[in-house]
Amino acid sequence: MTRAARVLFVTWAAPGHLFPMVPLAWALQAAGHDVAVAGLPSCQEAITGAGLHAVQVGAAAALARLPKRPELAAWGRPARWPEGWSADLDLLDADRRRVVRALYEKQCEVGDLMLDDLVAYGRWWRPDLVVHDALAMAGPVLAAVLGVPAVGHGWEVGATLHEPTADRNDEPLPAYLRLFERRGVAPAAPLAWIDPCPPALRPPDHPEVRRLPMECVPYNGPGHHPEWLAAPRERPRVCLTAGVAGARYRDPDGPDVVSLTLEALAATDAEIVLAAGGPADSLPEFPDRPDRVRVVRGVPFRMLLPTCDLMVHHGGAGTVLTSAVLGVPQIVAPPSPICAEIGYAVERAGVGVMLDRLDDPDLLAKTVGDVLRDPGPQQAAASRLRDETRALPSAHAVADHLVSRFTCLGGR
Repeated sequence: MTRAARVLFVTWAAPGHLFPMVPLAWALQAAGHDVAVAGLPSCQEAITGAGLHAVQVGAAAALARLPKRPELAAWGRPARWPEGWSADLDLLDADRRRVVRALYEKQCEVGDLMLDDLVAYGRWWRPDLVVHDALAMAGPVLAAVLGVPAVGHGWEVGATLHEPTADRNDEPLPAYLRLFERRGVAPAAPLAWIDPCPPALRPPDHPEVRRLPMECVPYNGPGHHPEWLAAPRERPRVCLTAGVAGARYRDPDGPDVVSLTLEALAATDAEIVLAAGGPADSLPEFPDRPDRVRVVRGVPFRMLLPTCDLMVHHGGAGTVLTSAVLGVPQIVAPPSPICAEIGYAVERAGVGVMLDRLDDPDLLAKTVGDVLRDPGPQQAAASRLRDETRALPSAHAVADHLVSRFTCLGGR
C-alpha cells in the first residue's frame, strides 16, 4: 500500500486566496494524505475554521512595517483596464505596468517575511509537494529549497496563472529571482497551475498556461443557518456585499459605493440583505436605513444566495462564482482594476452586468429593476456555466493526479 503523501499549502491572505484551495485540501485529507496550510497570522483563524491544520509563518508586526508604495494608490480606485490584462500584461501601458510591478514587488516582500519560518517548518515536516496560491511568492522558493515539486493554485476568477514579471511578459521580476538567490537555490517554475475557473469566465491564455482544470465547488467559510432564511417572503430579495476586500479597496477620495448602492436599492420595493464581510467599523453610515434592510454577518453565500433574486457586489472572485453556480443574477460595481477584470468575465459569460459608473444611484436603481423584471437570460447563462463547471475534474480527481504525478513517495 502506498503511504500517505504530505502536502503543504501556502497562502498569504484569507479568505480570498485561501478559500479556493480548501476543497482540494479537503479532498487530499479525505484520501488519507497529510495536509498542512501555512499562512500569515491573519490567516490562522480562517484555516482552522475550515478544519485544516494551520501553520503560522511570518510576523504581523514585520508585515505592518513594510513601506507603502505610492504606485499602489491607483490599485484602490475604480478603473477599467484593457480586458484580459491579467493574462496578458503587455496589454497595459507603462504607468499601469508600474502599478502591477509594484504589486508583485510587494508580494515578494511579504514572501520574504514568510520564508524563514516556512523553511524551518518545511525542513522539519518534509512535505512531498507544495501547493501555493498564485501570489504566495514564498511557495516556489520553499519547494526549491526542499527539492520537492511545486504547483500553483489560482483563485476562482481573474487569477494570474504565471510567475511575476517585470516590464514585459517574458521578463522575470528581479525581486522574485532574489528570493531564490538569498536561499542559495536556482529559480524553479511551478510544474502546473490548478485552475478552478470555468472556461466561460477565463480570459485567453497569454502565454500558454500548463493548466490543471478543477471543478469549483465554492467554499465561503463556516456559518450558522438563521431562522429568517426559511421564512416566507413577499418581496424580491437583493443581497448587497462589498466583500472582505470592500474596506481595503475603498477610495477615501471617491464615492462610498456601498452607501450609494443602499440609497439606490432603498428606492425599490426589494428586501435588502447587506452581507457585511469586513470589520464592523468598515460599514458606511446610513442613518435613514429602511426596515427592509437587514445587516448580516457570518452567513456563507452558499447558504444565503439560494434565497435571493439578485446579487449586487464588488466583483470578488468567490462572490462571482458562487452567484453564478447557484443561478443568481448579478450586478457588479467594481472598486478596483482587478475587480473590473472579473466584471469583464461576468459580462463575457452572460451571468451578470457590470456598471460603467459607481456614483449614479439612478443608473443602479434602473439596472436592478431591469434585472428583477427579466432575470431569465442571466439564469440561463448561469445554468450553462454550472454544467460547464460540473464537467471539470473533481477536487478528488485532481488530488489523485497530484499525488500520483507530482510526488516522490520514496523514503524520507
